[in-house]
Amino acid sequence: MQMFRKFASCRIFSRNLTPVVRTTLRLSSSAANDFPKPAVDVEKLEEDLFGREVGQAWTERKNKRYPNRPKRSRSSNSTDNNTKKVELKIDKDTDLAYADLHHKDPIIRDAMMLLRSGKKLKKGGLLLLEGRRLIEDALKCNVRMRKLFFSRPEDLQDLAEQIKMSPTKTELYRITYKDLTLWSQLTTSPGLMAIFDRPVVAHSETENILPISVICDNIREPSNLGSVIRMCAALPCREVLVMKGCTDPFEPKCLRGGAGAQFHVPVKYPVAWEELEEILPKENSVFVAESNPKKAQMLTNEFPVDVAEYCLPSQGDEHHMTVIIGGETHGISEEGYGLMKLYANSACLHIPVSGGVESLNTASALAVILFELRRKINQRKIVENVENSEDIQ
Repeated sequence: MQMFRKFASCRIFSRNLTPVVRTTLRLSSSAANDFPKPAVDVEKLEEDLFGREVGQAWTERKNKRYPNRPKRSRSSNSTDNNTKKVELKIDKDTDLAYADLHHKDPIIRDAMMLLRSGKKLKKGGLLLLEGRRLIEDALKCNVRMRKLFFSRPEDLQDLAEQIKMSPTKTELYRITYKDLTLWSQLTTSPGLMAIFDRPVVAHSETENILPISVICDNIREPSNLGSVIRMCAALPCREVLVMKGCTDPFEPKCLRGGAGAQFHVPVKYPVAWEELEEILPKENSVFVAESNPKKAQMLTNEFPVDVAEYCLPSQGDEHHMTVIIGGETHGISEEGYGLMKLYANSACLHIPVSGGVESLNTASALAVILFELRRKINQRKIVENVENSEDIQ
């Protein structure tokens, strides 16, 4: 009975020990029973360890859950969707071929995801236009249209003649209005969306272009810059120079603010101040539009001149004029005043307003200055014609 209790206590004691201690006890008990130890052949042991290759009994792990499933790459899903053939349909009224896409088609997703990034738009030289008027203006100015998305056949019929006259081929896609609303940047989608190439410099086809260039400095609001470009196209001006630091003149919001005027007047962007000497002609007068008289007096040591009271220099019709307009927040930089000092017959122009109003809007101020300059140019032409006719008589 006592022997049984000792054996049971040893068993319980061994269960409570750690695996390392149990292994040590087992080795010590086996070593006590196998005494004396047999001799070990060291040379044979070294030969077994280092001289021969021991075969390893291991097998490669396989996926046994789905043994018959074919292996597919990660990008196989997207490739299959992109390489899927799209069936073309022909519109009966316009004889134009288009692809009818279903809701959330990968073609729509890939095109719109590219256009959502402003950096990719600039890098790829692309434009996103919405609405019939903007698309028509771009097509009339021979801007290349890559893709057109529409939801109703009536919208395609309105642009059929311009599309057929276009020298480049355009991909036409009919998609659901739900997709157009999803990717549109407007509150209410007009039902037309197109991807164009960004024009390098537009060529104005209007007549009686005035020898006036407009420099945009520190204009960072897209709607203001669009209104400025629209004003220059309405005058019409010779060109619009958008300096570095301004907003992109071909941004969608700027295009809507300008109502497509970017396609009717030459717009150069971005322009550095060092490049202006090569762009502007030598016979030139620079006018700085300043709303703060104290700032103009501090930088030029002269008080700005009222626009209505300024008299143009009589130097002929070939004399060129440049107007520098700045943003409402930052105004005109010191480089603009430095450019004014380089040319003769230049001045700082000011629009007097009542005491309750600090300044006018950028586009409104430019409109007052430009149309006042045009009135003075026309008056000078009338005076010159009268003088010439009197000399002839």
